[in-house]
Amino acid sequence: MKPTHEDTVEIARVLALWGHIMDDRELGRLGEVLTEDAEWDGSVFGFEPVVGLESIASVLGADGHASAHHTTNIVVSEGPGDEARVRSKALGVVDGGTVVSVAYADDLRRTADGWRISKRVIQVK
Repeated sequence: MKPTHEDTVEIARVLALWGHIMDDRELGRLGEVLTEDAEWDGSVFGFEPVVGLESIASVLGADGHASAHHTTNIVVSEGPGDEARVRSKALGVVDGGTVVSVAYADDLRRTADGWRISKRVIQVK
């Protein structure tokens, strides 16, 4: 599906909301940004890849995650059906104030509730 301007704006809003949910530690709100069957792969940082909101919330609630998330450089591309492929950069502040830079490789799916991330793979660049 070729994303429209409106799709791109909504997708950028979802990626921004991800950071707020993470920083506010409101993991009960993950359904606002992820599909029920979402895949999350933070193996680059030693976390096991997981599937599903409950499993993702469990991993994200563990120690070792950044305390601040800032998503930038969002590029939305065509995906199959009602999906979009998205690449973005992110800066995170970890213990001790160190800043890390990563790239997110996301698949998003249009749902009845709007765009949601169905797969996120974190890559260090």
